Amino acid sequence: MLPLQIADELTIVFPGLGRELHAPATMASLAAQLARFAAFTRGALRGEQLGLLEHCFTVADRLLQQADDELVAAFQDAYFPCLHLDVQPCGERLARQLMPVALYLSYARYQYVAAHRPA
Repeated sequence: MLPLQIADELTIVFPGLGRELHAPATMASLAAQLARFAAFTRGALRGEQLGLLEHCFTVADRLLQQADDELVAAFQDAYFPCLHLDVQPCGERLARQLMPVALYLSYARYQYVAAHRPA
């Protein structure tokens, strides 16, 4: 999936992200776009906007389901690490409750690998 496709798809669902996702600094990079989307998702958690948080997770799940190898790598390298759910109060619990199953399994796999990575 091309960075422009991701930027356009996320902008349709979250118009407020359009300016950031289409900026030159993020436009060419899937990782930069997913890091920005993760920050937006994290903001929904911090603001206790659970409906928005669940919607973010649903959109992320849909993107991951249609992902090619490059987009899967961007999720592992940018989206999951930038969520910082482990440092948010109730973040892990809300991930289990609100993430669609496929997204949660990918997130849990990322967490496992990160925790067992040699220092």
